[in-house]
Amino acid sequence: MKMKAAIYTGIEQIAIREVERNEPPPGYVLVDTRQTGICGSDLHSYFGHWGQSHEHAAGHETCGTVMKLGDGVTDFEIGDKVAVECFSHCGTCKYCETGQYNLCGNRAWISPNMHGGFAEYTATHHSGLFKLPGTMTFEEGALVEPLAVSHRAVARTGANSRDSIAIIGGGTIGQFCLADAVAAGIKETLITVKYEQQAELAKTLGADHVVNVGNTDVREYVKDITDGIGFDAVIETVGGAENFNIATTIVRKQGAVVLVAGYYKPLEVNLSTIVWSEAFITGSNCYGYSGMETDFEAAIELISSGKVDATKLVTHHYRLDEIEEAFRVSADKTSGAIKVHVCQ
Repeated sequence: MKMKAAIYTGIEQIAIREVERNEPPPGYVLVDTRQTGICGSDLHSYFGHWGQSHEHAAGHETCGTVMKLGDGVTDFEIGDKVAVECFSHCGTCKYCETGQYNLCGNRAWISPNMHGGFAEYTATHHSGLFKLPGTMTFEEGALVEPLAVSHRAVARTGANSRDSIAIIGGGTIGQFCLADAVAAGIKETLITVKYEQQAELAKTLGADHVVNVGNTDVREYVKDITDGIGFDAVIETVGGAENFNIATTIVRKQGAVVLVAGYYKPLEVNLSTIVWSEAFITGSNCYGYSGMETDFEAAIELISSGKVDATKLVTHHYRLDEIEEAFRVSADKTSGAIKVHVCQ
């Protein structure tokens, strides 16, 4: 059977192609794709920062319904509403056995050599699927994946309700870090933004401080509001040497800096700040277990309970056959975009 799939055709180029429909191999599930978000990593590929597949559709912020089960799949049923992780894991390596499946030694793309969420159907490994409550909309389901990324980043800071968190970047991951921190009762939050729609959303989500980096020096701002001490934790979601240096400058001595940005090239950064402050620097790799539950389970609960109104981030909706415009708008934040969804 044939289906439509959106495939990169060059730098800043993506187009609809008619391709053979995915069929689920053993261990895989065929998902009828209903809604998929355009991720920052998709834009990195769109701009040529990361590799492009010219054969298979990308897309992983995906929600849909189970249509067909591959051999050996017993934990899902036809008709289940599901959200999709971006990778599969083996379940048997040392990292998987110790609950760190995001570091799996055999980790692979959720749909290897098959089409992802920017296609009408995607075959995904059952290890990366999560059932959703029947009351959750497809739009909410497509926001589980980025919220899970952000939930893990906040958890990696080790912050609690007595602490403060600063977030570098007002895109999807930054805004969801803010929403997660507010839901967790973090004492004080700050987020940096570049665009008005980001600032307005951050205020709506409950930020205590919204700093527009176009007209305010965040280093001086943090110095003023903390009496020179800095924030207990900083999450860097943007990438680049300047943002890394800002993060290590505004964190307090022995505070925590969590890097969750897409660093696609080597950077020249100031490491002396870390030496003198004894700050703890760590990464946050997608999602796995944070404590006794997975980050996906936490994200599903945060959305379904109403603790995080995730749909506030969605600014644009496009049909699959409008994906060229969807990517153009998503790539141009002056369009007012935060999260752009492709709907089917």
